[in-house]
Amino acid sequence: MTYRHRLAFAACLSIAISLFAAPAFAEVLRLRVDTAATQIVATVDEPLARFRGNVSGTFQVIVGEVDGDPADPAATGHVEITIDATSYHTDSGHRDNAVLRDAIETRLYPSIKFVSTRIEDLKWEAPGVMATATIVGNLTLHGVTRQIHVPVDASISPERHFSADGDIRFDYTDFGIAPPRLFGTLPAGKDVDLNFRIVAVPADEPTPAPAPQ
Repeated sequence: MTYRHRLAFAACLSIAISLFAAPAFAEVLRLRVDTAATQIVATVDEPLARFRGNVSGTFQVIVGEVDGDPADPAATGHVEITIDATSYHTDSGHRDNAVLRDAIETRLYPSIKFVSTRIEDLKWEAPGVMATATIVGNLTLHGVTRQIHVPVDASISPERHFSADGDIRFDYTDFGIAPPRLFGTLPAGKDVDLNFRIVAVPADEPTPAPAPQ
């Protein structure tokens, strides 16, 4: 082998070693929230809850995304969701109008947004398939942003369909929202119980056509 050939061989060997020694690129998933399959339900005690019980209302998600490396979701996972505050709906149109007008004040604050900042307490029940975790992030509601901790049960299918179920309770007056009142005097409960199921699919997966009316 000539000197020139030895140099070329050494160069090729060096490149090969560096390629095999380099860490593999992470598989970053980019998912979009399926707004039709996602469900968000808010439950609040009625005025005179002892007699009247509580009331549940639904919200619709406008847009959302979930991304990260499935091999290391604690370090790379990110969630961002925007909710249509004006979509609040219960079994009473009168109640809905009062909540939208006087409590949430949707004429001023038409959307609600959550942006995650980190993931804590990740525990795999089935590696790469099912896990529990706490998603920490900033919730912007009624023009006020506060950090919240959201416990979730999450799973991902072989088709890369992601779902997360959870429940969180917080005092909505911390966001400057005044409790709705019955007869102008009796206030509703200050705590809201937010139950949700978030579903996300690959960003490049076609959106199903709406069902014919």
